[in-house]
Order: sequence, then C-alpha cells, then structure tokens
Amino acid sequence: MDELALAQARVELTLLEGKTRELLKQLLDVRATIATQRSKIDELSRTSLRPSPINCLPTEILVFILDLDVHTRRYPERKQELANVCQRWRDVILQTPCFWSTIYVASDASSINTHLERSRGTLLDIVIEGATFSPPSELLALLRGLDIVKACTHRWRSLLVTNSEHPFDNNGGNPEEEGVHELLTNFIADCMNHLHFPSLNSVTISRLCDFGYLDFLSIARAPALEHLELDGFVTARDILNPVAMLKTLKLNFEAGPSTDHLSFWSLVPTQALTKLSLSGQTKSFLLQPNSLYFPSLMSLEMLRVTKTRPILDAIVTPKLEQFNCTSSHHDDLPSVILSGFRSKFANVRQLSFSCPETLGSMFHDDVMCFCEVFPGVHHVELNGSNWPYLFEPSPIRTIPGLNSHIRYPVDLWTELKSLTFNGLHSNWVNHDQLVAWLVHRRASSLQQLYVKVKRSHPKVVRRIDRRSIPLYERLKENCILELDGFWSRGLTELLDEIAATFLVGNVGHSWA
Repeated sequence: MDELALAQARVELTLLEGKTRELLKQLLDVRATIATQRSKIDELSRTSLRPSPINCLPTEILVFILDLDVHTRRYPERKQELANVCQRWRDVILQTPCFWSTIYVASDASSINTHLERSRGTLLDIVIEGATFSPPSELLALLRGLDIVKACTHRWRSLLVTNSEHPFDNNGGNPEEEGVHELLTNFIADCMNHLHFPSLNSVTISRLCDFGYLDFLSIARAPALEHLELDGFVTARDILNPVAMLKTLKLNFEAGPSTDHLSFWSLVPTQALTKLSLSGQTKSFLLQPNSLYFPSLMSLEMLRVTKTRPILDAIVTPKLEQFNCTSSHHDDLPSVILSGFRSKFANVRQLSFSCPETLGSMFHDDVMCFCEVFPGVHHVELNGSNWPYLFEPSPIRTIPGLNSHIRYPVDLWTELKSLTFNGLHSNWVNHDQLVAWLVHRRASSLQQLYVKVKRSHPKVVRRIDRRSIPLYERLKENCILELDGFWSRGLTELLDEIAATFLVGNVGHSWA
C-alpha cells in the first residue's frame, strides 16, 4: 500500500510540475503581449498628437478653404460650427477679417457690431432677408440692423435683398401685419435711395421684395456697380435713373400691364455689358430690329422667355461667344427664333440649347436651320430629346461657302470639338446614328471628338444597364467619352468585368 501511495504522489507531482511549466509559458506570453500592446499604445499616442493633414497647411490655404465653405453654406451659424472643430480653426476664424465681412442685417445689434469690428475695415457683403409676413418684431430688428450698417455704406461691396423661404404665415398675414410690412419695406427703400455706395459692385434683389423704385442703383449713388440681378422686374419705372456701367445683367421679368420695357434699355448702358441673362414674361417687349447694340457682350442667356424671337432680332452682338437658350413652347423652336440669323451668331463658340421632350420631335424639321446659324461653334450642349436628328444621314450636298460635302447636319459645325448631352433617354441606346457619324468622322481624319453624357436629374445617380454596354463600348472606340452622374463603378471596370465573364464562359451572369 505504501508503494501505491508513493507512485500516486509522484504522478501528482509530475502533473503539477507540468502545469507550472504551462502557466510559466502563459505568463511569458502574456508579458510579451503586454509589451506589444504597450508599444502599440505608445505609437498611437504619438500619432494622435500629430496635427491632422489639414492643420499642416499654411494658414493662408486654410483660410481659403474655410472661407469657401462658409460662403458656400450661406448661413450665419456656419462660422460657429467650424470654430468648434479645434483651437487652431477657432483662432484663424476669429483673427481673419474675411470671415466677418458678410453681415446679415436681421441679426441682433451685438452680432452686427462684432462683425464690423472684426472685419477691420474690409469691404462688406450685406444680406437683407425677411419673410413676406414677418412679425413686426423681426421687421423692427431688421430696421435696427440697417440703421447700424448704413453708417458704413462706403464699405459695402455687395447687396443681397431676398425673401426668406419660411414666411411667418403661409396663409397670408392679417391686414395689420401686411400694413406694417409695406410701411417698413417702403421705409427701407427710401432710406437706401438717399445713401451713397462708392464701393458697391454687385446687387441682387429677389422677387417678392417690394422695394418700389431703385434709385440707389443710379450712377450718382453706386458708380462702381458692375453686376445686377433683379428677380421679379416689371417695368422701367422700378429704376428712375440710369444705372452704372454694368458688366453682367440678369433679369427675370414678371407679367405686368405696362409695355414700358423699351424705356428700360435707355437706363442700362450697353457699352461695357459682357453677360446678359433674360427670363420670364417678355410678351410686351416692343423692340425694333437691330435696335439694341451690345459691342462687348460675350454671353447671352434666354431662359424660358415668352417671346425669344423679337429680342434676338433686336440685339446686335458682334463679339458674342456663348449662347444659351432654353425654350418652353412651340413659338421658340429653332425655325421660329433662329431663321435668317446665319451671320448674326457666326462668332458663337459655346452653344447650349434645350426644349421640352414634347417638342423634341418638332426639332426634326429645324435641325439644318439650327446648325447653319452657328457655323463656328466649338462646344455644344443639348438635351437628350433633341440630339438624334443631328446625325440622321441625308443626300450628300454642297453648302455654299464650304469646300466639303455635307451628309449629316452636324457636319455644318466644321470646328466642333465637344458634344454634351443632358439626359440619357431610354430610346438613346436604340439609335446608331451617333456611332455611325463618329465612325464617319474618324474616317475623315478629323480631330477626335469629346462626348459627355450627363444624367437627366442632378440628384439622381443612374446605373449603367447591361444592354447599353455595347453602344458605350463602340462610342469609346470612336470618341473621348465621359459619363457624368452615373453609377460610381467606372465604365472601363464594367467592360473589363464583362470581358472576363465571357472568357470563362459564364454568359448567364446577372449584373447588379
């Protein structure tokens, strides 16, 4: 019995010694792991103390980035949000005048005074914003703010007068509130019309802002004014005196009983104007052909105006390089608005034209006229419903003034460098005219064309379906193709994936 007990004791000792060795090994492993983890923590600690890449930028570049963000967001609280990111951003924003140059007149007096102090004498961008039926307290606050900033009108660089998108009462205010609003807006207009703005360069006044006449836009009161935008302009009576030497002018006309639009042009010096944009109700325009001479105009926009032809007939623009026209009804088809203008737009290099899809089929009979009017165009942008008729082959003919023979209407654009299509319609993939024309163009040894296809709706990202791949592949072989706003997976990657699928024989592969 003693020998048996001794043997058992020795076995237990051996087991305990083995367990000791195992525990010692585990202890050493844990200590090694601890050392590794400590090193990792030290490295992470050192890394976390390093400044982020954006804070490694020079202050001048950081100021440019932050200022761009503030002016893009366009709401007063954005500065505070950025200042809360880190101490450096806070210091930069507090010490840099450009972050304090935009003043919202409806802000409280302390905020306005803070902006005036921290902007340190730089030119100011003034924003006057109020709802149509704002409560009297808000309108009175706006007047108090205006009373502060009108003391420094010599520093005003731009003025934005707009109606906020959240009116006090969507169903309209009561008569007392409407009366207060009218009284105060008239007071604001009278106040501004008696001030001088020697540095004012840009003015934008939106519709729904009943400012009455705009005498403060005159040469005498705003001699440096170069950019003017009026949304809701009605008649020349809104402006009593000639405005300054504008470079850009944007007008959205509202319907009104008056036909006094002609007298408006006598108030706008046309000599220096380089960009003109017109939209809205222009039926009452009474203009004589070639009666409006714009010697410096380089860009003209006609955006859904009610009568395009009379305006184009009146305007003379020898230096026009960019023409943008958006029509909305049958009276604004190319055959109506452009016929007889072959020499009038010969210098246009950038062309953008669009009409609703419901009128797209009517574009067929106008396409040759459309192409002939812009013989020197380099870059063309069209909406998807218009483009196919440019590439329909026709009997070969010789056009006077051209040495080559014309088979396709688009061949009239002998200096064409790029085409942009807005909208990829479902029937687009069923047409081969574009590809046939590109093949024809390559065979003629012409410069390779840049073709860009944009999505129909800016906020909708479309995916490339499988049936359209063969067409895209042919397009890439015959032009420089760019797809803007489609599925994030690139076309080349998609094509490579299709090719790999066919190589392994997996024809039945389904695409997400």
